[in-house]
Amino acid sequence: MIKLRFDSFRAKGELPPELNPSIFDGIKLFQDQTKLDAWRNWQTGLVWQDSEGSALSGAIDDLLVKGEAFIPFDYKTKGSVTTEEDAVKYYQNQLDCYSLLLQENRMPTAGFGYLLFYSPNRAEERGSVLFELQAIKVATDVERARETFRRAVALLKGPLPGTNASCEHCAWLAKLKGSV
Repeated sequence: MIKLRFDSFRAKGELPPELNPSIFDGIKLFQDQTKLDAWRNWQTGLVWQDSEGSALSGAIDDLLVKGEAFIPFDYKTKGSVTTEEDAVKYYQNQLDCYSLLLQENRMPTAGFGYLLFYSPNRAEERGSVLFELQAIKVATDVERARETFRRAVALLKGPLPGTNASCEHCAWLAKLKGSV
């Protein structure tokens, strides 16, 4: 629903009113709806392959443009208002990777992305829910994403790690194997 809302404003060449002009000054919605539709799908999203053929891909919610720079933009729903610290803690890697994907697809980035949180504020009489909106700007680092990608590829190409008794995932897998 949020994507459809933004797409309706994209078609009119306008920013939705929830994007406060004092925060989003000089920023526009990416206008190529066909490309954006493809990039929103995890099967046809933004893709980059390194020189050894390992690939990184991502399905972006939306894309903003400021001048010649592109800005990853992601919608989030949350039960309550979030902190900038939590936004960075949980979504830094995602925005970094989107920035890497954009850069590697010849789309220079602005060095930051935005998260737009929709948090339920109150329910009205006939079940309508009013949301509090919170835009959080997060600095992005393409090289940090590249390093995370390198480490992930090395881990996947390396030997299978051993189990650890204190690892909840190892315990889950052991339980699963025991029930087969």
